[in-house]
Amino acid sequence: MEVQQLATQFFPSAEVEFHAQAIASRRDEPWNSLPTSRTNEILAGLCRILTAQKIVLFGIALEKATTAEPVARAFEELCNRFDLFLKRLYAQGEKQRGLIIFDKTRYETRLQTLLTKYRSGGTRFGGVKNFADVPLFTSSASTRLLQLADLVAYALFRRYERGDTRP
Repeated sequence: MEVQQLATQFFPSAEVEFHAQAIASRRDEPWNSLPTSRTNEILAGLCRILTAQKIVLFGIALEKATTAEPVARAFEELCNRFDLFLKRLYAQGEKQRGLIIFDKTRYETRLQTLLTKYRSGGTRFGGVKNFADVPLFTSSASTRLLQLADLVAYALFRRYERGDTRP
């Protein structure tokens, strides 16, 4: 995959995991030993890879201070949007089921329980019917796709927290 090629280009003798915040902040190795121009080049390269792919990623931005149970609310919004996307695909003749994949988190049991609840009783927006299973949780170190999703989450954070729209 192109992400591995980018990693090899900048770090030929080391395995590196891409986390946008770590790259941009340049606080820890291997990022702090690179000049800002190189870390910006890496982030831009990841953005190019992401936009060239035929992948669909969903992100939710919400104001934590004004939201009761922000994790549950964000997950409900995410499930609803993903289910609507799958319904649109179905209407176009694409019979697909969806799977949500997360980086390991302390919310694993809670999110699995919530999706089971949404599948049987629906969300505040209606029923969700197009999920293959409960969310899958894995380490981002084991999959470059989660590392690209991390880039999207970081970009959403920058956009809504700092008004920064740079790629």
